[in-house]
Amino acid sequence: MTVRVLGLNCSPRDNSNSGILLEESFRRLHEKYPGEAETEIVALRDLHIEPCKACNVCGKTKDGKFIPCVRADEDDVQMVLDKMVAADGMCVATPVYFGLPTDLFARFIMRTRPLRHQDFKLANRVLGVMATAGRRSGGAETAIISTWLPFIRNGCLLVGNGDGTCQFGAYGWAGARGHIRSDEWGMEQGFQVAERVFTVAKVVQAGVRAADFKNPMVFSYSAGTRP
Repeated sequence: MTVRVLGLNCSPRDNSNSGILLEESFRRLHEKYPGEAETEIVALRDLHIEPCKACNVCGKTKDGKFIPCVRADEDDVQMVLDKMVAADGMCVATPVYFGLPTDLFARFIMRTRPLRHQDFKLANRVLGVMATAGRRSGGAETAIISTWLPFIRNGCLLVGNGDGTCQFGAYGWAGARGHIRSDEWGMEQGFQVAERVFTVAKVVQAGVRAADFKNPMVFSYSAGTRP
């Protein structure tokens, strides 16, 4: 059974500490589970990402017909959305800016709204977060939790960093490019997050196959609103 894990590198910098943490975590995942993990990393900084147009026509018409985002042909976002849907699990790596993930992440994640409207296409995908800050207490926890929120809205399953400490995710501590390699505990947490995403996604995948499970979630424009 092959488990597909997609990594999203949300750093605006090349050769970033967040990118190194994600890459090294995936390398160790392949090393420990040879032939079982299929991984891919998408660096958002390399893509053309238009902001949400706020057009109020998002993925599904009021009569239930699926339609693409109105910006689907204008940038690279649809390509990433397709990879997210095809994945069994995802790891998001971001530097910490003011206790939050990057604005690059924020701009991209808003464009996942069509997947939610299209009856929660990301439902039951396993999600883990790696956050890198310049200080050990520099806002990694709030950045991780903030990153979770739109994925909860997409129906994803959130995991932390496994049995080492079972924290919210990976807390990297680094300054200049490449400094993350000297943070042994941060690097270990990164691998723990990737492994936790992989193992839980494997269990979910096995359960889906055994039970012939079909996602029952259906998006409604009216649920929870006032007339």
